[in-house]
Amino acid sequence: MTAWTEDRARDAVFRFDHLSPENRRNLLDVLDQRFPAEKVGDQLLRRKKALDNLALNKNKLSHGTQLYPECLAADALAASAKNLAGYAIVLTAGGEGERLYHSLVARGMDHQRLVNFTKVTFPLPDFYSDFGSLHVNLTLIAAISREYGIEIPVIVTTGPDESITAQIIPSIISDYNAFGLKSLKIIRQDERIHFTQEEKIAWTLINGHPRVITNPDETGGPLMKLKQRLPAETDTAIEWLLHQGCDKVIVLQATALYAPELIPAIAAAGKKFDGLGVGIVRELFTPDDPYGTFVLAQQNNRKRLLIAEKEVRNSATMSLKDPTGSRYLPFNTGFYVFDIRLIQNNDLPDYATPPKEIVPDLPKSPKIGFAATDMISFAQNPAVLSVSPDSYGVIKNADDLSQLSLLGKKLGLDKICKTIHGD
Repeated sequence: MTAWTEDRARDAVFRFDHLSPENRRNLLDVLDQRFPAEKVGDQLLRRKKALDNLALNKNKLSHGTQLYPECLAADALAASAKNLAGYAIVLTAGGEGERLYHSLVARGMDHQRLVNFTKVTFPLPDFYSDFGSLHVNLTLIAAISREYGIEIPVIVTTGPDESITAQIIPSIISDYNAFGLKSLKIIRQDERIHFTQEEKIAWTLINGHPRVITNPDETGGPLMKLKQRLPAETDTAIEWLLHQGCDKVIVLQATALYAPELIPAIAAAGKKFDGLGVGIVRELFTPDDPYGTFVLAQQNNRKRLLIAEKEVRNSATMSLKDPTGSRYLPFNTGFYVFDIRLIQNNDLPDYATPPKEIVPDLPKSPKIGFAATDMISFAQNPAVLSVSPDSYGVIKNADDLSQLSLLGKKLGLDKICKTIHGD
């Protein structure tokens, strides 16, 4: 294994010489312990594959016919125990929330309140018992299980072994006795180094100490992790779910809050399809619209449901309307339903997000990993569930915390928490 030196780091690390001599030594120690040069080289190669795959996705649209996908309305679906039977829920909670952390620091947040910070566990202001979004979501699933008399197995995915989320989330779940859920498993995602556009290793300072910026391997990483047999585990997570009688999974973001009726509606919609995306239909589709777009692409008599990011879509994508001619293609919320066998039988390609701001003063660059969006392209019978934009909300930065707290109260989630956990 090749040891890191200052000369090697100057070539590989973004603004290495901006660090103090002490922090340069500290960063070299971190690199030697967790990110040997061989690992960095492998991840750079996967980054290249991901960017190549982005170009391939453009070709799928430009050389095929684009069609409006089958789209169901959430408010037309009935919730029932029968519809929830056979489902598990995967809550993705691996991101540490650097954007949120730095926006709170910029607002003058007391550093003591940011000790052991994670985005999904940070308290929503003026909400029940200082709950974060993860607390609320696990409580909501417990309440749905109680209401419909059915036990829903839950998998919570955290960041990798050394991450804050991998340390904090299991502790919180234990403290709350799994929030009343009888079947709950915690899985640690793999990580990817975050590189700049120039392929330099990105870093940030946390409490004055340098830390290599990493990301969980994106939304599809948890799906791939379900198939891995972990040390000291007899079964893979998928095998565990099959033993629980599950044949489908709902994939949700733990950084969001959901209307109580939304999860049963997603379950009802997903019953007939091996892959279901949850989206919001557009009344307008402007060139600067940042969201990924559900579109059915037909090529060589094969139809695939794709999610076209801003960098991939074209004018045909933006002009396509539903059969009534009144609504444009739905944009992606990041929530899905998949048949377990679909996950079991398909491996995801490497994926690059659009360039994103991760921390202030760091130029935007893509995050690399796997995309849950790519899993839906393997589905033989896919569809999209159209939901109201008022039925959920997501945390991204400090401005969202108060808004999400208000939304949670409007949706009655604080009352649900009180009912389950007491005043």
